[in-house]
Amino acid sequence: MKYFGQIKPKKSFSQNFLIDNNIAKKIVASLNLESGDIVIEIGCGTGALTKYLLEKKIILIGIELDKNAFGVLSYKFPAETFQNFHLLNKDILSINLKDYISQNKINSKVKIIGNIPYSISSRIFFWLFEQAEHIDNAVIMVQKELAERLTAKPKTKDYGILTIALQLTGSAKKLFDVPPECFYPKPSVTSSIIDIKFRENPVKDDNFKKIMKFVRAAFSQRRKTLKNSLNNYFCDKSKINYQQIIDDASLNRLNYFSQRAEELSKDDFIEFYNFLQNHFRPE
Repeated sequence: MKYFGQIKPKKSFSQNFLIDNNIAKKIVASLNLESGDIVIEIGCGTGALTKYLLEKKIILIGIELDKNAFGVLSYKFPAETFQNFHLLNKDILSINLKDYISQNKINSKVKIIGNIPYSISSRIFFWLFEQAEHIDNAVIMVQKELAERLTAKPKTKDYGILTIALQLTGSAKKLFDVPPECFYPKPSVTSSIIDIKFRENPVKDDNFKKIMKFVRAAFSQRRKTLKNSLNNYFCDKSKINYQQIIDDASLNRLNYFSQRAEELSKDDFIEFYNFLQNHFRPE
């Protein structure tokens, strides 16, 4: 097994180390950094992005779960030399941005960058969405298939729960693809770089979670109309007259129950959810 910077790629961490310096530079440039920016790098790995980030006049917070990688990064980028680099041996999913920002007296939104493990990419994206009010933008490398889901249009097979979750908090654009040859070990798929711009006032965390619970129910049987796919969701609620809700929606000229989830836009889901609030608390 080949090593990079004394780090052995671990299958348990889904590690595929970026080895193309030109691509690394291009990814860092995509974040459009300005002097004084506070940047969080998810999964520093061998430091492929880290070394170019540290050339900028920013404060870089590196999050690395792998203890071996953490040790090597600490050696390559010692604190006494790189005083703008703060390396944490943590799981990014365990970090609450609101608390971290408060504890460290950070008075601006942060920027996010990273080559994230494919195995937990959806979980990391929901971590981003749930804390969107504290994030300016994010440049993330993901599996190309996931990038297509994030940027999908309604009425397509890729349009789904992740698409709506993103649109509730921001917008995404695919910047460019990265072939397997740019990594060691080579993954079996092509990667894509996604640029996410978060809204100035995204849907707040609590409301986001409530709406997403409803969205998940809507997509639970995506080939059926919402009248059928939401049946169990409504029947779980006590004292709910499901047919009355359907009739009231029709009277209000809301035809969502006759459509499939993939036909509804983000704004449709919000309107539908708010309408239901008049009948019961969906959460």
